[in-house]
Amino acid sequence: MTNYNLSTMNHSLHRFIAPAWLASLTLVVAPLAQADPGAGLGLAAGLNLLSFGNFVVPSSDVQGRVAVAGNASISSYSINTTNGSQASYGGSGLTVGGNLDFAGGTIWGNTVVGGNFSAGQGTSFVGNLEVGGNLNANNNWLSATSISYGGSVSGLNPWQSPSPVQASSGSIQLGIDFAAEKQRLSGLSQSFDTLANTGSAAMGSGTLALDAHGANLAVFDLSSSDVANNLRLDNLAANTTVILNVHGQTVDFGQHGYQNFTLGNVLFNLPEATQITFASGVNASFLAPLANFSSSGGLINGQVVVGNWSGSTQLNDAAFTGNVTPVPEPQTYALMLAGLAAVATITRRRRTIAA
Repeated sequence: MTNYNLSTMNHSLHRFIAPAWLASLTLVVAPLAQADPGAGLGLAAGLNLLSFGNFVVPSSDVQGRVAVAGNASISSYSINTTNGSQASYGGSGLTVGGNLDFAGGTIWGNTVVGGNFSAGQGTSFVGNLEVGGNLNANNNWLSATSISYGGSVSGLNPWQSPSPVQASSGSIQLGIDFAAEKQRLSGLSQSFDTLANTGSAAMGSGTLALDAHGANLAVFDLSSSDVANNLRLDNLAANTTVILNVHGQTVDFGQHGYQNFTLGNVLFNLPEATQITFASGVNASFLAPLANFSSSGGLINGQVVVGNWSGSTQLNDAAFTGNVTPVPEPQTYALMLAGLAAVATITRRRRTIAA
C-alpha cells in the first residue's frame, strides 16, 4: 500500500507568494474571510443545479429547481418534483436567461425565460410560463396555469387555453443575478482551495482511501488522476464536512465507487476545471463554475454549480449543508506573522521619531 501526502509545499507557495510583505498580508486576510460562508454554498432554497452557460439534456430529471444563465434545450425531462404529483418547491422551477427549446416533459412551478421560447410535443408546465421574448408554440398545445410573453407569439394551436397574454415591458423578471452569483461562487471556490489540507490518503486495490482523522472539517488536495479511482472516506466524525479540492483542467470521474460519502456533507470543489465527465453515482455536491460538465447516466445526490451542463445524469434534491470553518495552512500563518511583525516595527519607529 502506497502512502500519499496530499498537501505540497509548491501548491501552498503558489497561492501565497507576493512581491512585498504588504501584498502578502492582503492575500492572507482576504481569502480567509471569503472561505467561511457558514453552512452550504449560499444558494437559493431548493436550487439543485445552476449553470452559468447552457443546459442541454436529452432525458432524465432534476428533483429541485434549475437556473440557467444561457440557453436551455430540454426533452423528455422533468424538473422540480420528486414524485411526479407535486412541485418540490414553490415559486420558479426553471429559470432561463437565454432561449428555451422544450419538447416532452414537465416543469413543476413557474418557468421564466428571458429570451425566446419554442415548444415541442408533450410540453407541460404546472405553473405559470413567462417569456421575455418571442413565443412559438409550433401548433402544440401548451399546458400551463397562465402564459405571458414580451415579444411576439406564433404557431398557436387553434384551441389553445389559456390564451397567451402580452406582458408589459419589464414585467418579466428572472429573479437571479447570474453575473453576481458567478463572481460570488467563483470566489468561494478559490477560497475553499486555500484551506489547509487536513487529511491523508493511501492507495490500495484500486481504491484511494481518504482518512479524515476524525476532524469536523476534512480537506483533501487531489489531482485529476486521483479521482480516476474508487474513493473511500475513512475515520469521519459524526458530522464531518468533507471538501475535496480537485486540481486540473480536464477531470474524468469515469465509473467508480464512492464509499462513506455522507449525504449533504461532501463537496467536490474544482476551481481549475474546464471539462468534466461523469457517469457514476455519488452522494456529493459539485462546485465547478468554469467547467463544461458532460454526463452519461448515473446519479448525483447533491447540488451542482457548473459553467455548462449536458447529459442524462439524474440530479436528486440534496443540498450541501456542510459547515466550513477555514483552517489556514502553515505558510499562511508565517506570512501573517511576518506582516504583523513588519507593521509593529514601523509603528515603533514612528513612536521613537515622534519622541
